[in-house]
Amino acid sequence: MNEEINIPFYNDLLFKYFVYNNEDQDCMYLLKTIIETVTPIRCKELHVVNSELIPSRYGEKKSILDVRVQTEEGEFINIEVQSQGIFESLHKRFQFYVFKNIASQIESGDDYRKLQPVYQIVLFNDEDQEHHELIREYASLDKKYHDDKGSLYHVYYIFLKEIDRIIEEKGKDNLDDLEELSYLIEKGSKCDRINLTKVGRIMKNKYDKFMEDMNLREEAWAYEKAEFDKKAHYYDGEAKGLARGRVEGKAEGKAEGKAEQVVKFYQKKYPNEDISWLENLTEKQYDEIFDKLLNDESIGKIKQIVGR
Repeated sequence: MNEEINIPFYNDLLFKYFVYNNEDQDCMYLLKTIIETVTPIRCKELHVVNSELIPSRYGEKKSILDVRVQTEEGEFINIEVQSQGIFESLHKRFQFYVFKNIASQIESGDDYRKLQPVYQIVLFNDEDQEHHELIREYASLDKKYHDDKGSLYHVYYIFLKEIDRIIEEKGKDNLDDLEELSYLIEKGSKCDRINLTKVGRIMKNKYDKFMEDMNLREEAWAYEKAEFDKKAHYYDGEAKGLARGRVEGKAEGKAEGKAEQVVKFYQKKYPNEDISWLENLTEKQYDEIFDKLLNDESIGKIKQIVGR
């Protein structure tokens, strides 16, 4: 196994591997923990509806990799990991998924009382740019009494990268269950607390087995590399220009041009952070900073490049 390869826990294929097997007690324990930590649902039994572990094609995102679950009580739960995107657009897409799943439960003429609630959990590997909260919950509410009784629609966004801010404020030893889970998923196999909880130990064991499977490992890594390329397109054309300049050695690859592009890229990801430390660095340092930005490294690790 190539030890340099590290698959993040929010990789679609790896995450589904954690929870897809209905016959595996550890898979069911992880799934139950995630659902009960995020939502008010208390599960007696769970069943993964789309339990086939089918890898995505290179560069494509297959819906089969979403985790679709039904509880013994009939509720439907969809879990998806999302590594990048614009929140407003994502929110519309996930609302559409929820409404589609609600509508698919019955046909014309059926009794509408048969409809069961649909819960959507989105583990979003980003910060909450607007409110800086770990979790946002959406549901259809009574406007006057703020009552969601009878609501068929519940969406939960977990902004995984908010965990760094939370740890800075309260420390690792004071995390609640949701914060502990978010920290584990965001940091992955390198998490310094991975062996402190049953969830962490199960995930680490499954991660090691996943990485021993060459086909799964290579497919997941190919998807990660495709995500890097999509992120370059996502942020803006200028960031892509810097990436091309590094590969092709064009004029914009000079240190002066790189400085400008890296600063803009950094400001897009961390709009409230100081940028003065990005001045007068070497071309190599700008290259390393760009790579770490593209790979979603923490601010602390990025600043280590310049000895901060």
